[in-house]
Amino acid sequence: MKRLLIAVPILLLLCVFACKKAKGPANGKSVQPKNNVDSTVSVSAIINGSGWQTDSAYGYNVKHSGNDSGVSDLMITATSTDKKTNVVSTITFNISNYSGPREYKITPPYNTATYYIGNMRHFALLGSFVVATDTAYALRGSFSFVADTFTVSQGVFDVALP
Repeated sequence: MKRLLIAVPILLLLCVFACKKAKGPANGKSVQPKNNVDSTVSVSAIINGSGWQTDSAYGYNVKHSGNDSGVSDLMITATSTDKKTNVVSTITFNISNYSGPREYKITPPYNTATYYIGNMRHFALLGSFVVATDTAYALRGSFSFVADTFTVSQGVFDVALP
């Protein structure tokens, strides 16, 4: 019984010292150079002659359900809010069977680009989505497409690797 009374406090003390919290911000690498804290991304484009820049952008790997082959799709969503009118606009890309850096033609329904203004949706019928680099931390590349009356050109993206 005396051994138990001695062993229990020692084990509790060891458990307390075994718990350790990591110091500082996230320890991962950043997408942006010279910034070890931020892993945010950027997407910019020219839409009908006006500049468009994101407030936020996210990349996702979408695994095929019931498929253990390792094939997945790529989805990128970028959102911007107009400070004057408070209208939210979004550009979304869905790339089927993503296989790394190369050019993906916008060919609905397989590879799609969609431009939203508020709740109005504009589907792209033609265009290009080019992944230039697929590094350990980021996807970088360019895009352009035509959606209804909107021409999106000189698009550039830099998103964290999903």
